[in-house]
Amino acid sequence: MEAEPMNTTSRKSTVVKGAVAGIAALAMLLTGGVAANAAESSAFGNAVKPDITGLLSQYYDWWTPKKVVNNTPEGDAFRGNVTDAGTSVLDQNDKTVVTINNKAASDTTKVDGKYTQAERAALDASDGDALRIYKDAFGPVIGQYVADGLAQGKLPKTNDLVFNNDSDIAFAKFVGTGSAKKDFNYPRPYFSVDKEGVDRTLGGSNNLNGLASTLNIKRIPLITIDGQEYGEDYTDYQEPSQSFPSGHTTKTYNRGIGLATLLPELGPELAARAAEGGNNRVVLGVHYPMDVIGGRISATASLTALWSDPTFRTNELLPAHDELENYIASRCAADGYGDTVAKCVDKLGANDDKGYVNTFTDAVSTEPVTDRESAIDAYTARMTYGFKQVSAAGQAPVVPDGAENLLLTAFPTLTDDQRKAVLAASEIDSGYPLDASSEGFQRINLAKAFSAKVTLDESGKTITAISFGNSAPTVVKTPSSKDAITNLLTDFNKYFVAGVGVTDEGKSVLEHDDELTESINNKAFGTDGKTEQDQRALSDAQMNSTNTLYDALGPVLGKYYKDAADAGKLPQTEAYLEKMDESASTSVAKATYQHPRPYVDRVNFNGTTLNMNGTKQTLNIKKVPGYENFDWGDGEPLDNEYDGLYNSGSFPSGHTTYAFTQGVGLANILPELGTEIMTRVSEAGNNRIVLGVHYPLDIMGGHIAGQSGVAAALNDPDTQKQAADARTELVNYLTAQCKADKHGDTLEDCITNTGANANKGYTNEFTDDVSKAPVTDRASALTAYTARMTYGFEQTGKAGQAPVVPDDAVNLLSNVAAFRNLTVDQKKAVIAASEIDSGYPLDASSEGWGRVNLAAVYSSKVTLDKAGKVVKVEPGQAQASVVTVSDNTNHGGNGGNTNGGNTNGGNTNNGGQNQQNNNQNNNQNNGGDNQANKPNTTPKKLANTGANVSGIVIALAALAVAGGAAVMLRKRNA
Repeated sequence: MEAEPMNTTSRKSTVVKGAVAGIAALAMLLTGGVAANAAESSAFGNAVKPDITGLLSQYYDWWTPKKVVNNTPEGDAFRGNVTDAGTSVLDQNDKTVVTINNKAASDTTKVDGKYTQAERAALDASDGDALRIYKDAFGPVIGQYVADGLAQGKLPKTNDLVFNNDSDIAFAKFVGTGSAKKDFNYPRPYFSVDKEGVDRTLGGSNNLNGLASTLNIKRIPLITIDGQEYGEDYTDYQEPSQSFPSGHTTKTYNRGIGLATLLPELGPELAARAAEGGNNRVVLGVHYPMDVIGGRISATASLTALWSDPTFRTNELLPAHDELENYIASRCAADGYGDTVAKCVDKLGANDDKGYVNTFTDAVSTEPVTDRESAIDAYTARMTYGFKQVSAAGQAPVVPDGAENLLLTAFPTLTDDQRKAVLAASEIDSGYPLDASSEGFQRINLAKAFSAKVTLDESGKTITAISFGNSAPTVVKTPSSKDAITNLLTDFNKYFVAGVGVTDEGKSVLEHDDELTESINNKAFGTDGKTEQDQRALSDAQMNSTNTLYDALGPVLGKYYKDAADAGKLPQTEAYLEKMDESASTSVAKATYQHPRPYVDRVNFNGTTLNMNGTKQTLNIKKVPGYENFDWGDGEPLDNEYDGLYNSGSFPSGHTTYAFTQGVGLANILPELGTEIMTRVSEAGNNRIVLGVHYPLDIMGGHIAGQSGVAAALNDPDTQKQAADARTELVNYLTAQCKADKHGDTLEDCITNTGANANKGYTNEFTDDVSKAPVTDRASALTAYTARMTYGFEQTGKAGQAPVVPDDAVNLLSNVAAFRNLTVDQKKAVIAASEIDSGYPLDASSEGWGRVNLAAVYSSKVTLDKAGKVVKVEPGQAQASVVTVSDNTNHGGNGGNTNGGNTNGGNTNNGGQNQQNNNQNNNQNNGGDNQANKPNTTPKKLANTGANVSGIVIALAALAVAGGAAVMLRKRNA
């Protein structure tokens, strides 16, 4: 029977004796390096045993047990009635045990290369041999180190806690489930008239309220290894031992999670192996999934009590941790695997695909365990076993008091509150069975928590980011000196303060941000989240720049480009674009600004309580099904990216930054189609909003980060050469294909003949509140791009300021043939003339990058006067060009307004007619005739451009900006 922890029972035919714990050793405490004397503690110190029945009392909602007075089959054992509320819950309990048991019973696959799943379950039933159960969770090398250490008596403290069944301080002896089993008194799933003489009705004593009296449980036969029998002999009816909660599972989780606290570098693997051990009770058909969930809750509460007792922690737990870590580190160093456990684990792959693995799957754990990520997925799946939520979902996290101590060894430098925040961030949703009574233990995902990377602010007091699935538990601090991208985006602090919330100044800005996010996401979702735009957003989310960018070149040139890139025929182009990706990272900026994603609880975020200042707590985001089961295209198991991004800050968008590094990089070496390329990456950024994982401001931040990073990278002579080589390779390849298919003898001819810069190039029909018209040609592409530069935000700073052109921006014009002979000052003047107006969000800190309109620059006709001054810039042309005219030529234009590129703030453009209201003037440009009000009769000077271009006159045809919002995805694992 499973009533209390024990060394042997009639059902356990083998027990391995613990290694002799006779070697004296000093363990240095994490808190101060003080030697602890284990002999000073008695048993479990002052640890208070948890009330298991109380933690699991929600079970009474589904089953009303008969009080056990005579615990025999003939007396009161196994008797009670299923409640009306319990019929659906316990029916799923029944169906799941039958499904898992039946599949395993018939599966002859050797899931670990040696045993079938049923045979592993039989071996786990003989749970006295904890080493055999957990050895493979360490991976083959470290597992053997542990086995050697135990056999040689070099791990006495670890042995006493985990492996020695005679030890008074064994984890598995602290809490038993015998009392709780009697309290709940639930019959086992395998009871049948043929074998026990009774089914689950106990001869009619139980009202199962419609549930089957007998389940189709396949009894797994005993297996014999080296003359020893292992397995389950199904005698619980005669003994008797009730089903809920599972005692085997409680012991298995006690040992597995206990080991994880002693060796947190392999915490996810050890926890996942414990989850398999619990699941094996279902495989054998002796327990239901709910019994296993109850056992995990019981064990987690038990270990929390032990780690929360100062005496037991000081005298037993911390010394065992030091002993195990030091022993493994010494063995690893001797064998050349590194001088720390973390280095060794990494080098051996014990936290990846060379550690705990198996191939079995079932209705709950649907993917094999092949690495850390899939191990965490398996553990997480077994936290709920696919049950539906029976109480309110979406509740605020609940971390049980003391549970933070389970992470003491993983995160010794964090405070208790910070460790609680890690546990809160790791939690599954509320409302699953047993959650209501579990005091939070049902939700804590320890496999996930042991893989956390915690980012703190500069002071170390505030958590700014938590990510999971990392190779080791890690704490990092934000560097004191912010990086270039972070500095370019400091305007965001006007609207939102990390760890605090929405500012008064930022409320209206972020309300617009929210509204656009909802409208773009909801419209794109359609009725089922499977629209063409959603599918395109999913493709862009894979961060495969070839797949994102190729159609920017139009169907003909785009196919040439994609086929060549996929076939590896453009190696220099590929290397160059990879280099561009390295030019901008958002990790520091995300950690600095730490703004919650649109779909999360924005008040309770990463262990802090934010003041949203009247904005919504959670937005109405429709989650795209394909992103809940996302295929990265790399052959790995599907991910739920919404879960993966939950604790990651949204600003700025890493996916958008990546898209712009790739897009700006490609436009730099193929400026002939720069307008289309830039518009396509602006769509990729907008697709982050389509998926509901980013806001428009995130996209604008990624836009600034990506283009500024590429421009800065091109200051390096080696990178310049790499870009030149990539352009030569790409242009030569495309030209050769064009010649072969008779589209022209030059790239320019091919572009013209295929319409790639007109109405047969990059197109799409997606519209929203920002990009209000489909992209059908170059002019509409330019309109869409310009609209997404401001997303319809109102200007928060002063409009009409002099242009600001970053010095590095001219690097992005180096391959525009028409501009090759322009001076640096002339190029700056072209960029200045194409800028949008000043004052939009993020402009003030962006050093001009928030205004630079590359899509306009790459399609501009530039007019110089006889002295070489830029006097007119006309975006939207089929090709970039430069012409020179005499001084007395009427250049048309708008009276010298150097912000003629601004199409927001009341500017409209219809067929060449431009009305501009930013400075309360009505400049009308109609076929070259100009009427200017007095405020703009004197031309503006270009500040900070290094150019004297006081005579610039700008004509920006077909540039209309519509209000709106967009969101972009962040980089995987970033």
